[in-house]
Amino acid sequence: MVGQHATGEKGCIVIAAGGTGGHLFPAFALAEELQRRGYGVELMTDMRGDRYGSGFPARAVHQVHAATLEGRSPLALARTGTTLARGVREAYAILGRIKPAAVVGFGGYPTFPPLLAARLRKIPTALHEQNAVMGRANRMLARRVTAIAASFEGTKALDPAALAKTIVTGNPVRRAVIDWARQPYAPPGATGPIRLLIF
Repeated sequence: MVGQHATGEKGCIVIAAGGTGGHLFPAFALAEELQRRGYGVELMTDMRGDRYGSGFPARAVHQVHAATLEGRSPLALARTGTTLARGVREAYAILGRIKPAAVVGFGGYPTFPPLLAARLRKIPTALHEQNAVMGRANRMLARRVTAIAASFEGTKALDPAALAKTIVTGNPVRRAVIDWARQPYAPPGATGPIRLLIF
């Protein structure tokens, strides 16, 4: 159980997510719910994630170096490995300062350094997979984390060891989306505008 902090928080949870909306929006939804339950939330992402940082429900946004694997040449592998190692060192130092109760990753290569650093510090970790087929970064991390949350039954590319610690939770949805879903449908009038949602 997480000890009560002096501020009244139950503890701090670090959320790690890649810099695209597909990773950050479910992370945003979890951050909202954790804050509602009394936890402090901090976001760890790469330089791309900062464009969402100002609106993300976290008391701090930390940027660490990360890189996507591009190509299989020895040079490309070395460059990616060097960048990720730098990110792990940065994340290790940040986690040492803030001492979170857990680190939750939402996929993408920016998740890699925080979750590896958390494992080195023996901090409990979890992964969330938004897709029906587990992404490459999550596949590489799956054996190293404490628990996995999946959006779909039968998520593909999960090996048996990872499957044993997987729980189907669905995909977290932001409060603003839930609120909009409660709005009644307003059919277009004969002369009014037609509004389309392109998804």
